Amino acid sequence: MDVITRLAAFLIAVLLAIDAFSGERIETLHVDRHTRSANWRHDDSYRLHFVGGRVDSCEVGWSAFNALNDGDEVSVATSRVFKSCDGIRRGGEVIARPGVHGWFMLIPIALLLAASFGWIQFERRVDDDSRGWWFG
Repeated sequence: MDVITRLAAFLIAVLLAIDAFSGERIETLHVDRHTRSANWRHDDSYRLHFVGGRVDSCEVGWSAFNALNDGDEVSVATSRVFKSCDGIRRGGEVIARPGVHGWFMLIPIALLLAASFGWIQFERRVDDDSRGWWFG
């Protein structure tokens, strides 16, 4: 089971790295509709829905939500693996800027790679019957 867990951690880390650091894909889409969902725990969530491409919708900020109208043609930059929105442009105007999520992905990538190389172990210890994370 240890080999399967380590292999899965390695494959997930590779997919996350490809998604975060490979080149973005630019698609020309049309804004289909706007949705706003209120949440009592934090600020409202704004989402733009698109037609004409492989990405269906993007979560955006309030200013991007109000800057675009239904039917507007936009260029949407998406990641290659998980199709997450990285930026939205209308003509030469930047509507939503790419975030730094790629750099924040270094933390889970590093943890998964450490687990796959055996530096962090997740299985049962042999000397005592407890489960836990420890560094090997």
